[in-house]
Amino acid sequence: MSKIIVTGGAGFIGSHLVDALVEQNHDVIVIDNFSTGSKKNLEKSRGKVKILKTSLLIEKILKRIPKVLNGTDYIFHLAALPRIERSINDPIGTHQANVEGTIVALELARQLGVKKFLFVSSSSVYGIQKRLPLFESLLPNPQNTYAYQKLMGEYYSKIYNQMYNLEVIIFRLFNVYGPRMFSKGSYKLVFTKWLEQIRSKQPLTIYGKGDQTRDFTSITDVVRGLILGMTTELKNQYEILNLGGGQQKSIREMAKLFKNNVQFLPPRPYEEKFKEADINKAKKLLNWKPSTSIDEGIKKLLNYYTIYSTTR
Repeated sequence: MSKIIVTGGAGFIGSHLVDALVEQNHDVIVIDNFSTGSKKNLEKSRGKVKILKTSLLIEKILKRIPKVLNGTDYIFHLAALPRIERSINDPIGTHQANVEGTIVALELARQLGVKKFLFVSSSSVYGIQKRLPLFESLLPNPQNTYAYQKLMGEYYSKIYNQMYNLEVIIFRLFNVYGPRMFSKGSYKLVFTKWLEQIRSKQPLTIYGKGDQTRDFTSITDVVRGLILGMTTELKNQYEILNLGGGQQKSIREMAKLFKNNVQFLPPRPYEEKFKEADINKAKKLLNWKPSTSIDEGIKKLLNYYTIYSTTR
């Protein structure tokens, strides 16, 4: 059993990771300010995790590290203010959360002497590329502020590895979907928007012609990959790994699975046109590959949404 910190552990991805770690009998501490996460996401692990309700700010964490964090073996850093639109509307606030928050998490890892720091980044750092699928050694070409912020977090993680000998794994996630992805506020994942539009009997909105592609990845596959990153002994002390479905699907194709009318809106200029993950590195190093097909995953999501809507 290991002692593990999960920053952003009350969020969509973080809470699923917390549940999986608790099921494996790990001692889990969640650090979250609940700005986007929810205590409801942690209902399954209630009473089995410790929760620190705080932001990743130097004066709140590093100047007086809580004793409960001593002896930590691993840190999963997921705390962030996600969504491209939010970063465009609030570049300073999202920089503080996504960049400065990552530095604080790295420094916390250094001071605690953890075995491994696992940073959840984004496939958005690739930006526009001349070829697909996207592999880890491609030169990043971010197209928006959120992607730049995630890339800066990667660079800080790399320098902490080089300067302080901190073992680091960076996970670039591709369009994760699943239960609990219901976001607060105006900035939502495309599937969240569609589910809400279905509930309000509105057409599904698609930006542009819908021919843009994404590599949608089930939350269960992502969590399994994250934990394998923690438990697998790697030859190198610094790695970047894609976690994706390994195939691209157009937004128009995806809308058909939701079986609803669609409405086309003007395209957004700050997003990549095509996305597909090269997952060979994760297969080789972690013996990981996705096990949930997109059709199966969407069926499960729609079933969850139906239950969620009738019980809330």
